[in-house]
Amino acid sequence: MNLMHDVGGYVNGIHPLAFAAKANELDMLEALEAWELIGIDEVPLLPDGSPRNIIESTWAFKVKRFPDGGVKKRKARSYVRGDQQVKDMDYFETYAPVVSWSTIRTVTTLAVNLGLKSHQ
Repeated sequence: MNLMHDVGGYVNGIHPLAFAAKANELDMLEALEAWELIGIDEVPLLPDGSPRNIIESTWAFKVKRFPDGGVKKRKARSYVRGDQQVKDMDYFETYAPVVSWSTIRTVTTLAVNLGLKSHQ
């Protein structure tokens, strides 16, 4: 796959600096062995013999800035299109660890008042 198609300074329609952030994200995901790239004809079937759902992904680009407005870092993240997932076929359960700041303040206050030790 040739990703370096240059059109008017943009690589595949992406600003060169965003393209570099995308390349860094892909390198990181490959280093973590986050997925295995296979051909469409190699997609394994489900235990009942039906075909698996192939889910598309999308990219989100963000510019992190210093307080003075200067560019600190360009980030790119690859996301799976969750709207294309089918429960019990593509996933079986979800888990999103989220906590509110009021809960953190309450637990911290209780720990201090009761003389408890805490750790993350």
